[in-house]
Amino acid sequence: MPTIETCGSEHVRTTFTYRGSAQEGITIEFESGDFTINAEIIQNVREHFQNQRVPGGFSMDNPTPGGVGEYLAGLGNALTPRHGSFLCAVLRHEGLVSCELAGNAIMVTFNAVAIAPAP
Repeated sequence: MPTIETCGSEHVRTTFTYRGSAQEGITIEFESGDFTINAEIIQNVREHFQNQRVPGGFSMDNPTPGGVGEYLAGLGNALTPRHGSFLCAVLRHEGLVSCELAGNAIMVTFNAVAIAPAP
């Protein structure tokens, strides 16, 4: 189980542990209980933002329009913009996105999504 940090400035990063992968779905371990983001949602986010550089928008009360956080919250399933910060950290850890600071904003660059060949 990898232990990694969320994206962002050093003073606001959160260290967390997760199980799984983007391919299988991930379970983020919180003190209050684990939270799972299934593989279908992860694939949906990756396809939606593929080859784009977008704001993270992880603020719970004011997520950036067009950002990962706003998009995740719009999917339902009890997802919040804050879950996006953990998801993007896992995707970065797996080499599927890169994260960088642009002023105070976290920008996430999504790689292309590989399409599985038809059976």
